[in-house]
Amino acid sequence: MSERTESPTGRRIGEARSEGRVARSQELNAAMAMLVGILLIRGPGQGLVDVFRSQIAYSLTALPSGDFTEASLRSILSANLTPVIPTLGLILFGLMVTGVVVTVSQTGLLWASKKVGFDFSRLNPLPGLKRIFSGQGLIELLRALLKLGLVSWVVYGFLRSQVSQILDLGKMDLISGMQSFITLAGNLAMRVAEAYLFLAIADYVFQRWQYNKSMKMTKDEVKEEMKQTEGDPVYKNRIRSQQRRIARMRMMANVKKADVVIVNPTHLAVAIQYDPQTMAAPRVLAKGAHLMAQRIVALARSSNIPVIQNIPLARAIYKTVEIDQEIPPELYIAMAEVLSYVYKSRGNSPVLSTAA
Repeated sequence: MSERTESPTGRRIGEARSEGRVARSQELNAAMAMLVGILLIRGPGQGLVDVFRSQIAYSLTALPSGDFTEASLRSILSANLTPVIPTLGLILFGLMVTGVVVTVSQTGLLWASKKVGFDFSRLNPLPGLKRIFSGQGLIELLRALLKLGLVSWVVYGFLRSQVSQILDLGKMDLISGMQSFITLAGNLAMRVAEAYLFLAIADYVFQRWQYNKSMKMTKDEVKEEMKQTEGDPVYKNRIRSQQRRIARMRMMANVKKADVVIVNPTHLAVAIQYDPQTMAAPRVLAKGAHLMAQRIVALARSSNIPVIQNIPLARAIYKTVEIDQEIPPELYIAMAEVLSYVYKSRGNSPVLSTAA
């Protein structure tokens, strides 16, 4: 089999995106959400922590002595939770924005049209079992164990360095103990989030590498796609050849309309037509070099069209003027001399302005 050594084409990447196949790490979304959530709780969400702490302390030390009913519970929750709803909304909004930004930064604005709708094949458990017991499943298992090991190592290292403070929690009063516990928990969460972010970045790099590898194409696939998008090169060459042949036939047919053919003397030939009633300047009907020039000259002579040798003029027109275009003003004088000779020999004399 051919090796996949070619970079993916734009069409292949587009098809993969329409199927939802892009380089993306779910771990990066989770890590960034965890990190941003901790920062928001430590910042604008600090009031939320204080409310929960005071509520727990109140619940443990100052519960109402009356009957604990649904109405009293609703009253307590309303009095303590209503002030934190804006802060809680801010945190949730920040997490939502983080998820959107991280996803878009990985995949761009993606609309997987082929993923829309229900796929009954997903109900089949066999493909899922095959993935679990495949080489890819083994890789996923190793990655999960690596994440678990690194996070456990970070947690163990942090708790080991804070043993004395953890033991001191039992010597503190409730409010101070809760404050110290929340501080320790926040620091531990930040350490875990940083370690998780490191793993997530590594996972994204791996996912990117794996995606680029899977998108590689063989040389045969690239050629086949070029045939589908641009057409088979063999047919395209045939079409171009046919177009050139038709253009030559049309050009040779126009030679019979020419008033004069200017040659150099056998290498170049240019057929010129000039009608002072409808044209501002002489127009090139046909031109050719070597064999094509000889065919133009032969057709002109068989059609009784004058063939005039003028090497500088033939070269200038051949190089600067395309077929069906008028000659430039700087060639008017030289062209007027040729046409004057031709029409004088015919007994008529059209006027050509020589003003540049």
